[in-house]
Amino acid sequence: MHVQTTKLLNFLGTMKAIYKSFVLALAVIGIVSAFSMCNKDTDCNAVVTVKLQSDTNTIVPNAIVKIHKQDVYVQGVSDANGQFRHTFKLEAILDIDAKVPGPVAPDTLYGQSVIRLIPGKTVYKTVFVN
Repeated sequence: MHVQTTKLLNFLGTMKAIYKSFVLALAVIGIVSAFSMCNKDTDCNAVVTVKLQSDTNTIVPNAIVKIHKQDVYVQGVSDANGQFRHTFKLEAILDIDAKVPGPVAPDTLYGQSVIRLIPGKTVYKTVFVN
């Protein structure tokens, strides 16, 4: 009877050690996961392409592009490929205004759109001006 009690106590001791090791391993995994989540890339890249509404294959260089909403305001000019790029630090849904000034006021072209910025991603949006 004494041998069975000793075996049972040894078995329980082994199970207790396995349980402690398991709990310790879970704690380590949790801590590592928590620290890796803190280092995620939160940069949100926006690429706005300006094109003509009347000919959707025609890109528009030198268009004035504004990306804004409440306290966010960025303005720039589209490059030779009709693109304006900007990196934002946080996720947001922003308005886009594009303007192509003409030689006289009635020839000015306008376009609007909305862009949803996603952390760690580059979002492409086309604005058509007419």
